[in-house]
Amino acid sequence: MNASSTRLAAVIAVLTLALAGCVGGPATDSDTVRARFSADPQSFDPAKLVGSDDYYASRMLFDTLLRYDDDGDIVGGLAEDWDFDASGGTVELADGATCTDGTAIDAAVVAESLNRFASPDTQSGSKILVFGNGDVTASAKDSNTVEISLSEPFSELDAGLTMVASGIVCPAGLEDLDGLSSGSVPDAFSGPFTLASATSGVEYVMELRDDYDMWPDFVSRLDGRPPERMSFSVGSDVATNANEVLGGSLDVAGVSPTDTERFPNVALVYIGEQYIVFNQHDASPFQDEDLRRAVARTLSGEAYNEVTYAGRSEVEYTMGDSGMQCANTDEGLVEEYDREAVQAEGLLEGVEMVYSASNSFGPNGIGAEYVYQELSDAGAHVDYQIVDNSTWASLVLGPDAPSWDITLFGTVNQTNTLWTGVSRIMGAPIEDGGRSMSRADNPEGEQLADEVMRTTDQDEKCATYQELQQNFLERVDVVPLTASVEVFALADGIQYEPPNSRMDYTAVRVAD
Repeated sequence: MNASSTRLAAVIAVLTLALAGCVGGPATDSDTVRARFSADPQSFDPAKLVGSDDYYASRMLFDTLLRYDDDGDIVGGLAEDWDFDASGGTVELADGATCTDGTAIDAAVVAESLNRFASPDTQSGSKILVFGNGDVTASAKDSNTVEISLSEPFSELDAGLTMVASGIVCPAGLEDLDGLSSGSVPDAFSGPFTLASATSGVEYVMELRDDYDMWPDFVSRLDGRPPERMSFSVGSDVATNANEVLGGSLDVAGVSPTDTERFPNVALVYIGEQYIVFNQHDASPFQDEDLRRAVARTLSGEAYNEVTYAGRSEVEYTMGDSGMQCANTDEGLVEEYDREAVQAEGLLEGVEMVYSASNSFGPNGIGAEYVYQELSDAGAHVDYQIVDNSTWASLVLGPDAPSWDITLFGTVNQTNTLWTGVSRIMGAPIEDGGRSMSRADNPEGEQLADEVMRTTDQDEKCATYQELQQNFLERVDVVPLTASVEVFALADGIQYEPPNSRMDYTAVRVAD
């Protein structure tokens, strides 16, 4: 078990409570598990995912070649065997996988799906996480063997292919991309569930496929059985979620970390990381490094953790947690917290900025509110835009660069790598087909990022990653805060052991 999984397992052990006198809601209907999205999914096309609920829905609908297991190791999904280096490699497919219409998921189907995902015409913001910066060619060598060739070195291909954005879209979906996005192509799916109905703002129903038999080993070992269907209502109020789980109208829902003692059964899910990102576009005040540094001195990871997670998350010193491979743990690289000095010296006095944030950061957006309050107290003139998670993600990850100056950013780090965050502040900007939201001018960092992707030796990679982290932390391109976690309350009869402590509704089980 890797260090990240060990740390999270310890926290889960603390949070999985069996308290005397603590009573949950009624046991679920044996066929349907009722859950809740925080916002409407914006797309069911795995290549076009934006908000967190998009990722959660697509994980149920589309299988990936590789997966993370419950020990944090990469294991087969649709793949039975694989052999990669920094230039690509081959994948041997497992037998028996089919699309919802019965089409065999062979090498030709996989190659066509991966090529469409990686194509510049698709403009997927996730392509760089799966395949890196270069061109990609996937080809069928025979019916069960896929060869992947990369034009530029990328040493994290195995982790990339665990990401749901690389999920295999069946031929029917590729023939109707608009229908794929809206979820209206029933034969597009390769995963264990189909989308039975979708009513915006009301309900999304996923139904288990009768013919599905491709559960990874770690999932098939879970106690209980997968639900026949999962019904997702829509709402972001964690207090309402808690009351409905206790009242018996919800079975699985995110609740406030301060509410855990109200429930006999909870699960802690690691989503990713939370940190401040500065948009360094031409008209932004944050082209000025001194202003970025002043913001960093105004914000405290410890205070943010207390406000947002009741102290139950982990304060971070980079764009990853302490157990993540190659993550910096040197507090000295992060700007020292000194809000009183910033206020006394007037370093942010009168600075005008547009601050965009999601109301999903803590109960009712309290994490976003903490940042706003600290900036305002320091004298900044803050145009505060707090919106639902999908709207926020569309805004800060959209091509309209001047629409925001500073954001509280949360990753959905499915690959469990530093590259998920680093790729948001390096390379081509979003409007030019890249992934960078910071639009920073950092040639030294770009060079180090390129060296990281060329290195397959783990010790050498971590040494270069450390130089890279020192680079962007000393420039204050980001301000690390905490790990992004979510506490889920579970009704009687529901079990949820997310693999690698990562969000995955396919691991929900109904106790027999």
